[in-house]
Amino acid sequence: MAAAAHFDIGDTHGLFLGSSNPVQTSSAALGWTSLFLSEQQEEPFEASARAVPDHLLVFHLGGPAQITGATEDERITTVVPPGGLCLWPANSPFSIQLADSVETLHLYIRSSVVNEVAASLGYHFPDGIRLRPRIGQRDELLEQLALEVRSVAASGGASTALYADQMALAIAARLIRHDYSAPPSPAAENNRGLARGRLKRVEDFVEAHLDRPIQLQELSLVGGLSVSHFVRQFKLATGLSPHQFVLRRRVDRARRLLAHSDLSLAQIAYSCGFSHQEHLTHTFRRHVGATPGHYRRSVQS
Repeated sequence: MAAAAHFDIGDTHGLFLGSSNPVQTSSAALGWTSLFLSEQQEEPFEASARAVPDHLLVFHLGGPAQITGATEDERITTVVPPGGLCLWPANSPFSIQLADSVETLHLYIRSSVVNEVAASLGYHFPDGIRLRPRIGQRDELLEQLALEVRSVAASGGASTALYADQMALAIAARLIRHDYSAPPSPAAENNRGLARGRLKRVEDFVEAHLDRPIQLQELSLVGGLSVSHFVRQFKLATGLSPHQFVLRRRVDRARRLLAHSDLSLAQIAYSCGFSHQEHLTHTFRRHVGATPGHYRRSVQS
């Protein structure tokens, strides 16, 4: 099954490539497909950005900072407070002039994700939903979601991709609700959860691919549903989000290997899809209440 393309810095506006505002950290090496995140200390600059097919959210982590932003329809000069954001919609060029030094978080979200969530909410946009630009506004929920994505990226590892996909759905829903406050009534939906046969196929797929990153798009394809519909139906059926379910399966496999194999902790970590041994230890302790080493000694004694 073909995996979705990784969201890399080459898919962005490239605002900081070769500039005096180099990216300090990013999600480029994490294999994410729905989101791309970068964090940087921006010094005063001016730039014109070409249109790209995905949406860009810029959060000011410090400040205040004066900016002048312009789209094809308007030009605004304002002072952005800490926590303020700018939204530059997909397929729209813009220009930006930053007058003050400020730390920022850039978060790109695939327009395909936003379009799919809009459809699941009952909106019908044959050419894709159009978001409105924002310059210097506050949105505390979007800010908290972005900071959670930042925290996930900082934890590192390709195994964060599934959680990032789920965060993208929440961000997309918030963006849509902001611009379209009166959604149409969605079609009636099965409230019993994923059918048993579909759930079994998903469970088998997860078990067969625990040694590598698993993408939400892959699970939805196996389940035969759109991503947003799959997430809702899966949680109804299992009581867990796909990310939680996969993480539990990784921990369950680690428990079996710790009890019945002589593999090293590093080998077990990789065979269960954890990024590294420390990631296994942290996750295992949180779920089991003991470190992998202590657990192995207790069950093999």
